[in-house]
Amino acid sequence: MNTKTRKFLIATHGALAGGFRSSLELIAGVGDSVHLLQAYLDESSPPVDEELARILAGAGVDEEWVVFSDLLGGSITNQLVQAAAGKDVHIIAGFNLPLLIEIVLADPEEPIAGILEAAIGKAREQLVYVNSLINLKNDSENA
Repeated sequence: MNTKTRKFLIATHGALAGGFRSSLELIAGVGDSVHLLQAYLDESSPPVDEELARILAGAGVDEEWVVFSDLLGGSITNQLVQAAAGKDVHIIAGFNLPLLIEIVLADPEEPIAGILEAAIGKAREQLVYVNSLINLKNDSENA
């Protein structure tokens, strides 16, 4: 049984995080547990490391965080790894909308590691070159 509050962070370069949250709200109606970090929007944007420290302040104490970042090896993911050290933070790089929906809607009483592994497997199946599927269907119909 999970005794920590599960929270989520979508952290991306630019406004991509806002688009994901908008879609997530439209499809799943999520609430205050999903936070955003939209890095490098303009010159007045706070430094990423400061924003991460502020957002993840309660992680490891009474909160467990699942963080979605846009690029493995990107500056945001690299800073997330540093900010998450020693905290109860799970980082997923290169996410997509099906993954985000499945994880955010998962049972908060279930252990997060199993949820993440299963959801990542399903999300990989969502990456499909649709033209190949169409061609395969057409080829089978014409055979």
